[in-house]
Amino acid sequence: MTPINGDLKSLLTLIQSAAPTLLNSCCIINGEFLPLEDVQNMGYDEFVSHAKGIMPRKLYKYFSNLPTTLTDPVSGEPILDEKTGKPKTINYSKEALKKNTVFLQSPSLFDDVYDSDISLDFETYEKIRLLEYCKRCQLSVNASMSTQELGDALVQAVSERFDPAIGQASLFTKKPDTLIEKKSNELFVLQLQIELSKHHDLGKAVGGAIVSSFKDYSRSLQNTFRASCFATTPFSQLMWGGSYANEHKGFCVEYTILPSDPSYTTVYCNLFPMIYCKTRPDMTERLAKIEDNDLTKEWLWDIYFHGALRKSIDWAFQNEWRLLLPMGSNLKASGYNILFFPITKVFLGNRMPPKERQEIIDICKVRKIPYVGVRRNPVIFEMEECPDKCEDCPNYNNEFHN
Repeated sequence: MTPINGDLKSLLTLIQSAAPTLLNSCCIINGEFLPLEDVQNMGYDEFVSHAKGIMPRKLYKYFSNLPTTLTDPVSGEPILDEKTGKPKTINYSKEALKKNTVFLQSPSLFDDVYDSDISLDFETYEKIRLLEYCKRCQLSVNASMSTQELGDALVQAVSERFDPAIGQASLFTKKPDTLIEKKSNELFVLQLQIELSKHHDLGKAVGGAIVSSFKDYSRSLQNTFRASCFATTPFSQLMWGGSYANEHKGFCVEYTILPSDPSYTTVYCNLFPMIYCKTRPDMTERLAKIEDNDLTKEWLWDIYFHGALRKSIDWAFQNEWRLLLPMGSNLKASGYNILFFPITKVFLGNRMPPKERQEIIDICKVRKIPYVGVRRNPVIFEMEECPDKCEDCPNYNNEFHN
């Protein structure tokens, strides 16, 4: 693969003005313009090797420096301070700076509602699941049959065999191959019972159970992992000006990558560049067929490669790198916070109020982290380092800076 040289902004302009065929056949990875087919033909090992070869020496994360209200994990209600009666809050931005940790967020909370979304086609999914359930009933069916024919066969089996008092044992005569398949059978029967209580119609009940399975699986795909996002520059006006840095009132942290340090092996091996492209792959058939299989490296990579690392080319200006970790007990126990590479610099937003600015400076001094203010570049729409020391800046006590 041969990247087209030039800065990212020029590259985006070129692509957006190109013919549709070019848009559908290319992607951008870390500012490189690459043939999408070549990238999609990579397996996990080749993609990781390529990623490590282009990984920046430094990554950046923008923080809003805003407090968050603590809520009860069960009720969702705010937790009140016993003395004041007011909701308790915590500033996760400051906590991340103090502890050198990053928070791994659920993709469902990203600013782009389609981020990390593997869009399953329901009609394809429906046919595959009906075929699978028919086979578990040991019915004479095959993939050439229509969805209607498969549905009729399963409804007939339910009509003849299903006894709510016995459950799955009366319906699925094939012995489950795995524990996951056994649990899948139990869940389908429970959904079938719920739907029957609503409709008292076998056809609608089977259809409703398939819809429930589809929704559950779609959600589970997005909750397979958690992610933390990083930029490759501390001077993006779009990143500073949006919610990431609270409209220039937040701060940006610089992390220095240490590839050879064994203390950071986990985070280094799980950092990937985003793939910005126009087209979206249809993974429905592949994922539906392995829904009840055990989690494997190949299955997880499909979720990463076709979901977590894919984003519309409209977002390519972010040039994002992403830390991805699969859900697990250790991750939950840590509160979804993980120690990241050393913080080597902090950039202070040019509209940060004096009190908040001083608080961040104090943390930097305690942790012996260099810090610098940012200001608008006078000739281009980007930010730049301020040449003055923050404490010596004549505007230091003003609410807003240039």
